[in-house]
Amino acid sequence: MAISTGERRDEILNIALCEFAERGFVATTMEGIAEKAGFTKPILYNHFINKQAIYEEIMSVTASRILDSLARATSSAKNPRGIVETAFRVYFDLLVSETPAFRFLFLHSHESEMASQLRVIESQMTSFIEDLISVDLDGEHRRQLSAAVVGMAEGAAISWLVQQESLGWPTPPTDSAEVLASRIATFAWGGLRAVTRS
Repeated sequence: MAISTGERRDEILNIALCEFAERGFVATTMEGIAEKAGFTKPILYNHFINKQAIYEEIMSVTASRILDSLARATSSAKNPRGIVETAFRVYFDLLVSETPAFRFLFLHSHESEMASQLRVIESQMTSFIEDLISVDLDGEHRRQLSAAVVGMAEGAAISWLVQQESLGWPTPPTDSAEVLASRIATFAWGGLRAVTRS
């Protein structure tokens, strides 16, 4: 059965994601991606003009997956604390189940000229969280709290990734996402609840 253009494009993106996660942006080459995919560079160039285009699409797809998952999950939460806990659980579930995507986002993006793409995702995440904070605050205050929540999630994710890397990327315990979410959600909720009382 012939592979469709869409399927081949998805295959390229999946292979490139693993290459970027393993090697970083600078060390990854179009030649390496083509070789891993098992076809020639001309076929690769039929789909993407350069590795920057591949990188940008992976960033966009990854951001959309995270934001869409958060939106679906938090839409059914019953109260503010439930929203906080649900958002962190979804985020850390994705971290553990799609580790290459988070390695790509957080361990290598800072080392290349593509670091600005990560800032875009962080801004999108901040805007998403901003809409979930129900406290009556002015716009600047709400934005700063939202950025702090995103920073907590990102910091915990990076810490977990670094630990996994130091251990040689073992299969994580089945409760890894639940433990991370519980710890960070409790901390974040304590801060947000204090704001509601101030």
